[in-house]
Amino acid sequence: MLIYLGTGERRYAENPMALQSRLAWEFQVVLKGKIGIFLPEGAQPVRADCLWIFPPGHTHGWVGEKGRTSEVAVFHFQSAPELLTHLLNPRGFIEIGLNRRGILQIREMAGKVGRYWNHPAPGMMICYEHALLTLSLIACEALQSGEDANDYNESRVNAAIVWYAKRMEENPAFPEMAQAVGVSTAHLRRLFHQVLHASPNRIMDQMRFQRAIQLMSDPTMKLESVSDKCGFGSASAFSRAFKSQFGSSPQFWRRAESLSAATGERTSPVSARLLAAADRSYSSS
Repeated sequence: MLIYLGTGERRYAENPMALQSRLAWEFQVVLKGKIGIFLPEGAQPVRADCLWIFPPGHTHGWVGEKGRTSEVAVFHFQSAPELLTHLLNPRGFIEIGLNRRGILQIREMAGKVGRYWNHPAPGMMICYEHALLTLSLIACEALQSGEDANDYNESRVNAAIVWYAKRMEENPAFPEMAQAVGVSTAHLRRLFHQVLHASPNRIMDQMRFQRAIQLMSDPTMKLESVSDKCGFGSASAFSRAFKSQFGSSPQFWRRAESLSAATGERTSPVSARLLAAADRSYSSS
């Protein structure tokens, strides 16, 4: 789930980002100019044309060149492919240089994501999933060997995810997905573990929850409809799965969302998880 998007010009030298720990995965790209990471041990050298990836809980800030403006694209995702956790450097993050093609690809992608972010419409969740997968694959391709084989494997996984996202409401079986992308079920299962370090079921569940959260933002949509559109089978099955995943019920998430809207704040799935204790108290009262 994309929970934050920030694009445009920054002046991190005059307005540095102080050290803080994020609750989500942060992907920050410098598209023009130079910026640098500020770590507890001090500021690091500024860099141009670079992608940084930080897992939840990493403490860092941002600095820039004095008197100069930079252009950035910042994405915060609730979760990311588990493979990224195996690619973190000894300081706990990923830092890779980008070529001109990569910069243009990410700038175009950020523009598409931004249009959906500012004007929600059908297809937005597919766009967000594609952005997460694209950024993750850029990191994997830069840090792993055997790029030719990886390109093919990643293309099959990417195609499977897009195919499933378009047919989620039908709750298609995994063999149908494998047939659609032209590989056996056993081979596609291996590719998911190889590329994403997660099972197909786990990835599909993540996609269903992301779509469900987006649909629940509409207070007029009943949970039965959310369940049907996300392939959960029934409202009760959806409620059990949601609480198991986030620690709070869909009903409580909606109450928290409604309250945050009234106060001008934005509740994310991360917020719902942090409010789980309150939900338990509410249910037992």
